[in-house]
Amino acid sequence: MGHWSEGLVDEVARMVGGSPDRRLLKDKLAQAGREIEVLSGRSFQPMRRATAVFEPNGLPFVDIPDLQVGSMEPESMVWEVPDPVNPQMATVLQVTPLAAPVPKAASIADALWIAGQLVAVASQRGQLSGEYVLGWLGSFFSPEQRVELFRRVMNPEVRFHVPILAVSVDGWWFQIARRLLWMTNETEDEGRLFEPLMDQTAGDKIPPLVAAEAILIAAPMTQQPAGWAFTARIWTEQVQRPTDRQWSRFARAIHGHGIPTITLDPVSSPYEIACQVVLKGYWHGYIKGDEPALAKVIARAYPRQVARIERETRAPNTDSAAATLLEQLIRPGFDPGQGAEATRRYVRRKASIAVMQYRKGEAPDRYPWTRVGVSERRYYKLLPLFVHKVNGRYDYDYDDVVARMKDHLDRVDEARRARTAALEVLRLHGFGEEAARKWLQRHPPKDALTAWPRGRRP
Repeated sequence: MGHWSEGLVDEVARMVGGSPDRRLLKDKLAQAGREIEVLSGRSFQPMRRATAVFEPNGLPFVDIPDLQVGSMEPESMVWEVPDPVNPQMATVLQVTPLAAPVPKAASIADALWIAGQLVAVASQRGQLSGEYVLGWLGSFFSPEQRVELFRRVMNPEVRFHVPILAVSVDGWWFQIARRLLWMTNETEDEGRLFEPLMDQTAGDKIPPLVAAEAILIAAPMTQQPAGWAFTARIWTEQVQRPTDRQWSRFARAIHGHGIPTITLDPVSSPYEIACQVVLKGYWHGYIKGDEPALAKVIARAYPRQVARIERETRAPNTDSAAATLLEQLIRPGFDPGQGAEATRRYVRRKASIAVMQYRKGEAPDRYPWTRVGVSERRYYKLLPLFVHKVNGRYDYDYDDVVARMKDHLDRVDEARRARTAALEVLRLHGFGEEAARKWLQRHPPKDALTAWPRGRRP
């Protein structure tokens, strides 16, 4: 069976029209499909049965891609955890029962805030690197045991997980783990990223031992088995993804059907990472938009941007300023393929937009487009008619351009009114709609008073 995107060739060919090269369409669809899979962390395979052997190494939860709820064979000690956003799917399995469920747990937003700070701790300690995985293998397995371990890892049915972090806080269980694989041509593509663990050996051949991207799982410990779980992928600065595409075209699909992706770099502060986890939880539907914690985490993660909004807009308090910034962050979010620095630029830009919109509303006369009476977008579309760029920028006298643009728009409006009146006269004289428009393409509107269809002149 080919890639799932091949089934879209006929539909795209109809949308394009004409006689497109179907082979080219197929290649382009496959490229876009794989990009969606990587960004979403899912493969969107058709339903099928598969056997999996889990080695969680002490972790109570493991990630599992594209599992249909209710399709798993009954097991006494394995429970599927339905995804809160897509309840028909499960991305987490519970493989160990909770020792003692707690009566109460923190809210989802507070839990994701904690989860983000734990991710920051793991990153600062170097636990998200391939070297940490190799060090863990060296500490827990002797050279003789590693041979048997690699035999198990070579089995595509075995899902061997390396624990990175495991802790319970405020009634929630948090864990980070990476799956160990032996990469071959037969390895199933699950839409995940992999990191080679060994550079080279004798003969310049690189062993295909890889570690999948780190996976964060957060689950409340209030019931057995767990009925809710949040899963996120963790991308470090080593991740390189294509950026020559429009994120807005992918965002809705990724947020609706994909697994949240957290991006890190050495400059990211723990609060920034925690805020990113909360925002990803919101964009993917795990948190509602009226959650008060959203504005609070933004204020803690980006104090300079929130302080600027509070100062420039004269907001009554910090929470109000943070809420203003949150309004700008509603959709479509930032592209994880561009890394953590793009996230910070995104927030800074949205803060500037919030301040600029406030200024426009408070003092409209200071902006030339409001004096002309058009939108800012239309103003800048008309501007090249009146002034040329110098060294890539417009340098002009606002008053002069405003006066000339007003005169231009008045003439345009007058011409439009004359054309509308001429069309009405032509229709009264017996012209059809299409004939009247064609006549106006060849004659000035003032001649409509004496224009008649052939054979109908009085």
